[in-house]
Amino acid sequence: MITFPLSLSADWQNTAQVSGLSSAEQEWLFEPHSLTAKLKSQSQHFAVKVLSEQKVDLSQSQQALLSDQVNTVLNREVLLLCDEQPIVYAQSWLPITSNNTNNQLHNMGERPLGDVIFQDPALKRTDIEIARFDDNHSLQSLVSELNLPNRPLLGRRSVFSLHNYQFLVCEVFLPGAYLYS
Repeated sequence: MITFPLSLSADWQNTAQVSGLSSAEQEWLFEPHSLTAKLKSQSQHFAVKVLSEQKVDLSQSQQALLSDQVNTVLNREVLLLCDEQPIVYAQSWLPITSNNTNNQLHNMGERPLGDVIFQDPALKRTDIEIARFDDNHSLQSLVSELNLPNRPLLGRRSVFSLHNYQFLVCEVFLPGAYLYS
């Protein structure tokens, strides 16, 4: 039984520090636009499966990325499915404050976050950071539960800003994802 949220602790590096990536890995990891749109273009049927949504406290490193004023967030964990195959595991940390209680991002259901945020011209994104998750990382418990082959995984994260609202998004490419082919 998996306990959510899954840890995404890793050695996160900015893209300039990362080496040894294939051109396909670079194309997917460094994608500046909507990953959702890119995945939709590669499949006949795209879907989001919500694994968990819960209020959590940020770790110190997550607080440093977002804001020292934010402690509690809505943590959302989803699978992005292409033609019914899990391709990406994604986690988002959406701050909960008194002035954003009706935030549309807190009520996404099975709608992809990318479909909403990339429609807003005010969206800003920090530089993408990349991490490798080895065979022993806790993410592998999800890989096993999904009956996917165990292999080192690649992920990316960045902080988004939308009308002065900052949130963190991390996407991990599961075995079978297009970037590994």
